[in-house]
Amino acid sequence: MNESLYPFVNHTTYDLKALGAMNRLAELSVRREKSRRTKGICGVLGLIGLVGGVYCYPHQNLVGSLLILLISWKNFQLRSSQRQLPQGMKECTYEFDEEEIICTTAAGEQRYSYEQVFAVVSDMAWYVIFFDASHGIILDKNGFSVGDARDFKAFIGQHTQLPIQEY
Repeated sequence: MNESLYPFVNHTTYDLKALGAMNRLAELSVRREKSRRTKGICGVLGLIGLVGGVYCYPHQNLVGSLLILLISWKNFQLRSSQRQLPQGMKECTYEFDEEEIICTTAAGEQRYSYEQVFAVVSDMAWYVIFFDASHGIILDKNGFSVGDARDFKAFIGQHTQLPIQEY
């Protein structure tokens, strides 16, 4: 890999912080409707459980227990996502040229065309490029070794012809 050949090169580690950001940005953008529906159903079930628990166990602090359960569930989801990543795919180098995105890991190389991009989402520290509602790549804004995050925003917007959703 010769980094000088590409206008943008990014190195990102898929750790709990990156996976958490990717999940959060997906819930805010491409999975918004699914997240609302799921949260609504879980809220109703939680309320039924809380009312039932208060009725059956009137002297217990069930609200605190439910909050701990919710936090534990989110943590379980993130750790499960991290375990599902093959070992060789936790360190990714993304190279962006005029025609495609090249993802290089210890497991090999993948190529994506800009036409495959479904949505581009950004927050203060990350870019997520989604190929559908369930698949995407995340870029650490501090991980650019060639180019920078500010110039990348204009580049990816121009090449995908999509607005950058900011959160």
